[in-house]
Amino acid sequence: MVLENNNDKFKVVILRCPNYDTKNLDYNINRAFSYFGGIESLVNKGENILLKPNLLLKASARSGVITHPFVVKSVADIVKTAGGLPAVGDSPAFGRVSQVAAACGLLPLLKKDNIPIVCFRGNRSYPYHSKVRITDTVRDFDKIINIPKFKAHQQMLFSGAVKNVFGLVAGKVKAWRHFKARGSHEKFSLMILGIYEHVQPCFTVVDAIDIMEKTGPCGGPVRHTGLLFAGINCLSIDRAICDVFNINPDRVPLLKTARKCGINGCRLRDIKIEGDDVSDVMTEKYLFPDGLSDISFSFPRVIKSVIRHLVTVHGGHGSGARKNQ
Repeated sequence: MVLENNNDKFKVVILRCPNYDTKNLDYNINRAFSYFGGIESLVNKGENILLKPNLLLKASARSGVITHPFVVKSVADIVKTAGGLPAVGDSPAFGRVSQVAAACGLLPLLKKDNIPIVCFRGNRSYPYHSKVRITDTVRDFDKIINIPKFKAHQQMLFSGAVKNVFGLVAGKVKAWRHFKARGSHEKFSLMILGIYEHVQPCFTVVDAIDIMEKTGPCGGPVRHTGLLFAGINCLSIDRAICDVFNINPDRVPLLKTARKCGINGCRLRDIKIEGDDVSDVMTEKYLFPDGLSDISFSFPRVIKSVIRHLVTVHGGHGSGARKNQ
């Protein structure tokens, strides 16, 4: 994995971070930024920065379902050192983002330092192969920092750097996009790639300290790996993840579709890997879905998903629902 390429755009940093201790996180996430010139090279004073974690649903911090709140808070604190103005936002599968943030312990961390949490409003259409629709809230921010949770995903094999931008679709339009895919993983991937190409996060930090195996995006067993991935190009990060976790990239719909479309960043020979030695991690056996489940939602399922979302927003739990982020 030692490749010669001096372009930071396709550089991926892999760092060991043994746990979610805040000192370890602050040290290692600062290290990640340092490989790209430091936070000051990415964030300017006074810029509004949207931090986009994976806040899929109400879950504990150590469930493997969501980005750990200490990772989010560490990134927010580092952004503030550059004079940036961080805010946290996502569009959960069920319920309000504030409810999910409260359930995992993120909300009190944000309130303590007056870091706002934003609920995504509306969706605006943008042209890309077929139209993509993302929340209009992104227009309130100068830049986005992507903070995904790495985990298995039954429909997309795994949820990583690129998949996390699907959360920029507000409300139950996500369920509708599943319906519109008509069972095609390629069509669904093109839609997500369209979102990614439009928003272009300025930086991504992937929480892979504890990962979810076997099934997902929720309900799978959690395994400790103690890693953080970071970089500018999300496709490059996901491709590096494949190498570390022994995943055939041809089985990953997002990478396969990006390569087919000639999108840069998904070929290992173009990527420069830096950071810590993780060769021992690469020799382990990891469990990911044997096959991909149907990407499409039937129309009745879309309606059912909307109803469950409304119930959850008004105090229900939406238990038993199949998730889509």
